[in-house]
Amino acid sequence: MKRYKWFFLIFVSGIILSCSGTSEEQLVGDWQRRAAFPRSGRCHAATFVIGNKGYVIGGYNGSNQLRPEVVVFDHEAGVKGAWTELENLPDEIPLRQQAVGFSLKKKDGKSYGYIGTGWCFLGVDRDSTLRDFWQYDPETDTWAEAASLPDMAQRRRGAIAFSLKMGNDEYGFVGCGYSGEPDREYLQDFWQFDPNDETDGKIGKWTRLGGYGGGKRAGAAAFVINNKAYICVGENTSYITEFWRFDPQDKQWSLLRQMSNANRDEDYDDDYGPLARAFGVAYVVDVPGLGPRGHIVGGKTGAGHTNWEYNHHPVAEGGDLWLQRTHFYNNISTNTREGMISFSFPTGRAFVGMGKSGTISYLDDLWEFKPLIEDYTYDDYQ
Repeated sequence: MKRYKWFFLIFVSGIILSCSGTSEEQLVGDWQRRAAFPRSGRCHAATFVIGNKGYVIGGYNGSNQLRPEVVVFDHEAGVKGAWTELENLPDEIPLRQQAVGFSLKKKDGKSYGYIGTGWCFLGVDRDSTLRDFWQYDPETDTWAEAASLPDMAQRRRGAIAFSLKMGNDEYGFVGCGYSGEPDREYLQDFWQFDPNDETDGKIGKWTRLGGYGGGKRAGAAAFVINNKAYICVGENTSYITEFWRFDPQDKQWSLLRQMSNANRDEDYDDDYGPLARAFGVAYVVDVPGLGPRGHIVGGKTGAGHTNWEYNHHPVAEGGDLWLQRTHFYNNISTNTREGMISFSFPTGRAFVGMGKSGTISYLDDLWEFKPLIEDYTYDDYQ
């Protein structure tokens, strides 16, 4: 009789170990540490990518200090990449956090970066939410004023932005966010920016983009694959799980499958519990043999260290599906971060880092995600 009991215990233990091993094997990918940001740690900085370089502008590092630095990361400069500090933002550009950034190639053949919106402190007890935009020329390291969002578009912070090609030209898109304190109003409108036009002598022109049927949200994330934009997560009175795709060729919005365990008749979303979040970051990395895949990591949630990969192919091809990948920087910490930065480069490489953990820890580290490495090591953190 005892022999059967021992056999049963061994059998059950084998099942548990097998399940544990299977679960661990599913979390593929390796986070490898890269060159640290050269200035103080910060959160909610604006970013854009031009060529092989990623730009970080402003942000917040605690103690009521918004930052003026403009710093550029060259991911092809050595194994760990290299940062270069540029001239600070000019005095006429208000310092800010929770701003948006994007880059566009104009008809003159040159690529420019753009930052705008966000939140600017005006003293201890007051703040201002912004709608202005500014254009950066990397060839001359200079800034010029661009057209602000129109008066009918509310000032906002915590918005999202992306750039897409329509015909032969590139356009910027900005939407969602919230209007600020004390009367916080969540927004759902989207606006299209044409950098080759002008408004009252300023660079660019904004027009309202219709068709988006999603809920109002702030702190959302957006990524672009095959010239289509994917808008996900964020918060309103709770975390948002609606997931939308925008195709600029016909200006059509499509509602994709919920990012939650909403379908009780299917098991594909059974593990989606820790997926919803706000103020996380999205990035796109090229997975060998599979092509580009979107990811989200970080954010205001107890599971912000979890890292998720999206298969953008149709359901019929096994797509429209999220899978967990190796947690942020290889499970070293389960602490959540919000307001991180991310760079997705045309080479297919992607980098994530910085942000804040808790209320006093502002971080300066940067990590590259390698999507197919399963035997990650903790040594990368040293």
